[in-house]
Amino acid sequence: MNRRKRTLKGVRISTGGSSTGSNTLGSAATDSQTTGDGTPTQSSEEVPATPAEAAKGTKRKRGPTNMKDIWNLEPGTRIVVDANQYGQPIGMEASKLSEFLGTIARTGSICPLNTKHWKHLSKYVLENILRIVHEKFDLQGKVEDSDILSHVGKLRKEFKSTLKTRYYKEMVQEGRSIEEIYDNNPPGVHDDQWKWLVDRWETPQAAAQSEKAQESRRKVRYAHTAGRTGYATLNAQFAEKEGREPSRLEQFRIQHLRKDGSDNFSSDAAEQVYDEACKMVKDSMPISDSPSAPQVHVAIENAVYTQMFGPDKNGKILGYGRGMTKSKLFGYGSVTRGSQSTSAISTLIEEMNAKHVEQIQTIQSEQALREKTLLEEAESRFRSEAVEREARLIAEAEERFMKLTEIREAKFMDMLDAREKKYEALINECMAKGMSIEFQSSRLDDKAFSSDDDE
Repeated sequence: MNRRKRTLKGVRISTGGSSTGSNTLGSAATDSQTTGDGTPTQSSEEVPATPAEAAKGTKRKRGPTNMKDIWNLEPGTRIVVDANQYGQPIGMEASKLSEFLGTIARTGSICPLNTKHWKHLSKYVLENILRIVHEKFDLQGKVEDSDILSHVGKLRKEFKSTLKTRYYKEMVQEGRSIEEIYDNNPPGVHDDQWKWLVDRWETPQAAAQSEKAQESRRKVRYAHTAGRTGYATLNAQFAEKEGREPSRLEQFRIQHLRKDGSDNFSSDAAEQVYDEACKMVKDSMPISDSPSAPQVHVAIENAVYTQMFGPDKNGKILGYGRGMTKSKLFGYGSVTRGSQSTSAISTLIEEMNAKHVEQIQTIQSEQALREKTLLEEAESRFRSEAVEREARLIAEAEERFMKLTEIREAKFMDMLDAREKKYEALINECMAKGMSIEFQSSRLDDKAFSSDDDE
């Protein structure tokens, strides 16, 4: 009893109300392993090491939580669970409820594992689970039974994944036979259910589904870092402190801080995307202040969040925790509806559109001016280069003309020198022979011209 008081310290307990069903589990509520007081349990406080772990000398890990204190509550005693306006459990009791649902999901006699999908369980099994939950917890009519069953189905799926990782994959990688895998039955799991799981995992369909799930998991950029505290509880704590519900961007921040209570993000990627989103929010804020400034700020943060992370898919709303859907959010009120009127939202949209149009026009005018300046600079540079090129070509042409002129002048002078020498030679020849001047002159001209023609 003392141990139960320590474990359930701070938890609200009701003893006056009556439960919706008794803890008469019958043959379907007692596991193959039970404690002395009839409490269903999965294993001892530690899980025995697998054969692969035993061969490697791996230390045994802590086993699943048994929640014996809740299973051993006296008849008529229930834990009171609070819920928010969306029907989500919040507070310390919500964590206890989630852990208790985990024990149900791991108890094969209550929640069988030998079905492909959660929806394939019989109606009797689902009703029995609800009866057990309502006997131990007072949900005050705020939490839907469908949400309870959905959570059990999720925990059941996670438990099957844990079994596959610890007791199946390692033996397959080591090349163990199917009989050895059958014998490696995890503690607390029925033999027939374990064999059904192994046969299921051996099929190509299960292998393809596992590969698809692993691929989806690798795309997750920002993992849950709040520990046992759920998103709904974090949002409720923020609302109690600030007097309003957090925006989706604020949800992202409080849900990705370190568990040590500091304001540091759990990863650099989360901090980087948050800083970028805050910058976008600051740029999108309207210039004029109005009485609805907090609501406007929240709406802008929600719009920036959608722009950064994209629209919600598959009917799920990120940041609100399990069980949240668009119909619940918009039906019961949200951070964008309820606290703001339709006219305020319309005004905000118009202001944002006007500001964006103004920004676009400013960018376009700046771009046009920049293009004009670049064009003028390019034209001026082209003209200067053309003038320089023209001057260089003219100088080269003049230089070549001068060289050709010098060459021609030199050839002409050489030709004149040659003619002068020939004339002198002819005159000397005539003088030597004593010819008359007339004859010498005519002879000299004939020779000179004939010589020039021949040349």
